[in-house]
Amino acid sequence: GLAFAAAGGAAGHDALHEEARRLARLLVSEIKLYNEEIIEQGKREGNIYDRLREDVDRSRQMYEERIDPRIRGGEDYFYQELVQRLAGGDPRLLGM
Repeated sequence: GLAFAAAGGAAGHDALHEEARRLARLLVSEIKLYNEEIIEQGKREGNIYDRLREDVDRSRQMYEERIDPRIRGGEDYFYQELVQRLAGGDPRLLGM
């Protein structure tokens, strides 16, 4: 019984992380979908965040409000998605 409960807790924790990753991916993909040209300009000039500050901040707030509180303060999946999807893996291009 106890081992099963511990395994269920770990699985639940993994599910919370997967949900947070999925939400981050969705929110950042939406930013990218509607701002392709702005993102390309931001990549060239290293200021993606400055160009999309309002969209990024609004999506960040939505992310923080919707993820489980136990996830906050740990892995920042939203930031990871910004780096991967908007900045092509180079955090310097975000200009944050």
